[in-house]
Amino acid sequence: MSGRSGNAPASASVTVAIVHTYQGDLKVDLVAPDGSLYNVHNRSGGSADNVNKTVTFNLSSEPLNGTWKLRVNDNAAGDTGYLNSWSVTF
Repeated sequence: MSGRSGNAPASASVTVAIVHTYQGDLKVDLVAPDGSLYNVHNRSGGSADNVNKTVTFNLSSEPLNGTWKLRVNDNAAGDTGYLNSWSVTF
């Protein structure tokens, strides 16, 4: 994000669409420009397929400008998947 002033809003939303055969394997975090982590999904859901969700965060302590990232960890072997899409809405 560049060219914006001030901090991110108090009600920013993060939407993820992950195709995976065991959602309980996955940990998903939004990474703010300063490295702060905001948890989107934390190994819940057991053997259910896929993670499709939108989560709202108070990001008002974070500068809006900078590189926002999504970090996805697959914490188990044997299942496969991929990040289909993600977005953050300020």
